[in-house]
Amino acid sequence: MLDALFAGGAAWFTVPALLGTGIFLVKMALMLMGGSDDLDVGGDASAGHAGMDSHGGGHDGHGHTNSLMAIASLQGVSAFMMGFGWAGLGAYQGMKWSMLASMGVGLLGGIAMGLIFVGLLTTTRKLQTSGNIDFSRAKGSEGEVYATVPASGQGRGQVRLVIGGRQRIVQATSANSEVPTGKRVRVIEAKADNSVVVEAV
Repeated sequence: MLDALFAGGAAWFTVPALLGTGIFLVKMALMLMGGSDDLDVGGDASAGHAGMDSHGGGHDGHGHTNSLMAIASLQGVSAFMMGFGWAGLGAYQGMKWSMLASMGVGLLGGIAMGLIFVGLLTTTRKLQTSGNIDFSRAKGSEGEVYATVPASGQGRGQVRLVIGGRQRIVQATSANSEVPTGKRVRVIEAKADNSVVVEAV
């Protein structure tokens, strides 16, 4: 078995395949356990994470961009590695193709997995933002900082809240000092752009 995975040039495909699959499984396990996961595209975008919530036109440009980059840099790369590795390995060891041809198949497999990932990410985001949630109900609720909330007037972070019975990742500003990741906060104001103002509790 190990010979089939690592003999000759097979390691060029096996290593990225195993690494990509490992990262994918870890992120999936975190998601199932309710931990920090990148597909929670509301995440620290989910990390810098990508915020899952619909913020109308009120997205914080820098935070939102950083979130998407964070997702792409981890989940996107792991998806490409999985596709490249397993497709290339199948061609090289299963079909006995040459290394060059197998590399080509691997690239196609990586691109296909990347496209599937983008589609999944987009679909997940639409599902998460499609619900009609009254964000004014967030006022007074407590949650946890998902991405550090900078001091007042210095940008936005993200907090994890339960609004209308659903857990959401919401962009947030601080009422005073910086609030670090993991800190409990209370919402003192819900803004029209679906962001909130919080204070540490």
